[in-house]
Amino acid sequence: AVLLAGLLFSCGEVQKVEVPKDKEEKIVQVGDSASMKLLKSLKSELMSAMQKGGSDEAVVVCNKKAMEITSQIEKETGYSMKRTTFKYRNPANAPDKYEAEALKYFEENIKQGKMPSYYIQALNENGKVVYRYYKPLKVEGVCLTCHGDPNLMDKKLVERIKTLYPNDKAVGYKEGDFRGLVRVSIPADKI
Repeated sequence: AVLLAGLLFSCGEVQKVEVPKDKEEKIVQVGDSASMKLLKSLKSELMSAMQKGGSDEAVVVCNKKAMEITSQIEKETGYSMKRTTFKYRNPANAPDKYEAEALKYFEENIKQGKMPSYYIQALNENGKVVYRYYKPLKVEGVCLTCHGDPNLMDKKLVERIKTLYPNDKAVGYKEGDFRGLVRVSIPADKI
């Protein structure tokens, strides 16, 4: 009975497992390709919005279209994706336990003067192994329009962001700062 109870309660659990060294190169290739596709699509949409209507239009893209774009890229690639950070604007981007571990990995390396180009986890989710590939995001100059020092940002824009995101944590950045991660989940059977 104890064994049966253990099996029942272990169903639905996620456990970390070792990343096979012989699969790492392929995981990186797949993860980097998918994450770059997402980042290029988001950046293209944001730049187009900035040209059309400035920062007000860019906030609309982030608020209304970013998740739609992510869903579209997920459909195109076949991989689950998420942008995550400790300083999120949208609560849907808050990190889960494993994403928080990846964020801490990057933060600790940055404190030591290193910037890894990726991080990989292998998770056993209900008997199926999934590789999580994480690509770091850095703040670019254009990002500061909406994510910089609120005292230096347009006051109307700051108010609009506060209206859309009352619990916003995604400000106070400087160019080159570590912003967060793109997570690509890759089923082991696709590697």
